[in-house]
Amino acid sequence: MEIDNSYQNRKEWNEFLFKNSYPTNFLQSWDWGEFNQKILGNQIKRIVLFDDNELKMACLFIARQLPFNKSFWYCPRGFVLHKNYTDKMTHGYQAIMKVIRKDFRDKIFLRVVPQDESQEQLFDFLKKLDFKKPTILLASCEPNQTILLDLNRSEEELLLKMHPKTRYNINLATKKGIKIRVMTKQTQKNDFDVLYQLSQETAKRNNINIYSKKYYMDLINYFAQNETAMRIKLYIAEYQNKPLSAVIMVYFGSTATYLHGASSSEYRQLMPNHLIQWQAITDAKKMGMTIYDFWGISDTNPKWSGITQFKKSFGGSSFTFLGAWDYILDKKWYTIFRILKIFKKIIKN
Repeated sequence: MEIDNSYQNRKEWNEFLFKNSYPTNFLQSWDWGEFNQKILGNQIKRIVLFDDNELKMACLFIARQLPFNKSFWYCPRGFVLHKNYTDKMTHGYQAIMKVIRKDFRDKIFLRVVPQDESQEQLFDFLKKLDFKKPTILLASCEPNQTILLDLNRSEEELLLKMHPKTRYNINLATKKGIKIRVMTKQTQKNDFDVLYQLSQETAKRNNINIYSKKYYMDLINYFAQNETAMRIKLYIAEYQNKPLSAVIMVYFGSTATYLHGASSSEYRQLMPNHLIQWQAITDAKKMGMTIYDFWGISDTNPKWSGITQFKKSFGGSSFTFLGAWDYILDKKWYTIFRILKIFKKIIKN
């Protein structure tokens, strides 16, 4: 068993993720690490484990900032484990955690959001390794639940699996003249403005936070201009040349992911949001994708009820991840941040 924390084989790394993550995990991709480091300015670390000269585990860590000039390591949808290495998972985790305890001491904690489906035995496994459920920054990671749509079905089968009202709305949008297009080099300047305006409108309507316009531009431009295994498309839905909806799609391995969406309050009765999803789904199928990941739902948060119902109506299956787990590296500062969080709640009340 050998640990390498200076690994540089981009192709082997991505191919390992293609074969051993479900849904295919762009958040651990080599390209997502490069984007974070080169464009967002985040410190990253990559650690791999070899056993019998074969790559068995891969972990991308991204530094996230905290107040008081502190920071933590974030491992989104990691660690990625070889599908035939589960019987040695304990030894693999222990070997990597040994390196983390030695080399990651400059951070307050390590947050891991495993790619695994939620199972009780995995909860117990992480607890035995001294991982704990987070008590701070509870909303600062990817959703625990998603909807996965099997694209191996024909278009006719996909339509039949949908809620009847969803099929009706797709046909209605088509009949009413909703048009879907994909951003090109010629349209990108205007389309960035469209995306951000729709995002601002969505944020105000739903009382949510959004990224800056620069972030969206950097995200799309980086993956459009560089030869990476991860690709991105921006879809725009229009009615009589008026933008009504926008969707950012990510493609990595066999999975298409609906990463970001925004929409106008105008002409909602024409159902542009249904048609833009259907266009993205059928395009992903034509590209050879086998899974369409709707990215985030919640069966417990009432604020998410509308978007959850919308995504479920397309006929996919619910998938629940293990959620976030923290490995505390600096107990004093972790406790300070936990106390500050409680104090902040008291002030707000």
